[in-house]
Amino acid sequence: MSVEEGLPTYKEVPDNSGAPPPNYPSDLAAEEARPVMTGAEPPPSYDSLFGKIKDARNEHGNSFGFLKALAAILGAAIGGIVCVACVCALMAFPIAQLVIGLQNQDDCTINKNIPLFLIVSGACGCAAAVLQVFDQMCCSDTDGNGERKSKCPLLGFILHLLNLFCFAWFICGNVWVYKVHKTVKFDDADSEEYCGKLVYLFAFWSITAVYILMGATCVIGCGCVCIMACLG
Repeated sequence: MSVEEGLPTYKEVPDNSGAPPPNYPSDLAAEEARPVMTGAEPPPSYDSLFGKIKDARNEHGNSFGFLKALAAILGAAIGGIVCVACVCALMAFPIAQLVIGLQNQDDCTINKNIPLFLIVSGACGCAAAVLQVFDQMCCSDTDGNGERKSKCPLLGFILHLLNLFCFAWFICGNVWVYKVHKTVKFDDADSEEYCGKLVYLFAFWSITAVYILMGATCVIGCGCVCIMACLG
């Protein structure tokens, strides 16, 4: 059979002039089919954190104000959960102070205030940690600019008073512990200069560690400032 014999004639072609054209989805229908984000569900912003840091640097430059703004931005980004976890981890130290002080409160003849220093420091540290966790979980809120605002001003006032007392108590501990550093004895329990080795050394390094951390913080802070100044 030839090609001409296989083709239908004009009369054999069906007449579809009365039938409606096929329905294809228009661009408008496709746009309507797409999910629409309302104002209550803004798209995620992946550069908001870096944008805030850039704005803070443009506003403050390479100054201490930028470091404060950077700390505030990072603190808000990290969130309260990490802060609570860090506070709970740091509670191990004041708990250790409290336990060692209570177990050895009569084991320091040279100065009975040394175990008392550990007991009060541990109790205040635990109280401050608990209040800080409560403030982060229940009494903190953010304003329209994303800055943290406390809903419990009384709790903040109590925390300030507690921190002030801890500072004064820390100074007292410096006097009691360092004053007898060269005369304390650990072996002769009947001596008037005796103090239990555990309780004294724990009190000594509790105080000394604070100064070590302060020095390390100053060195790191000065290094960051120098690096920022060099980078321009």
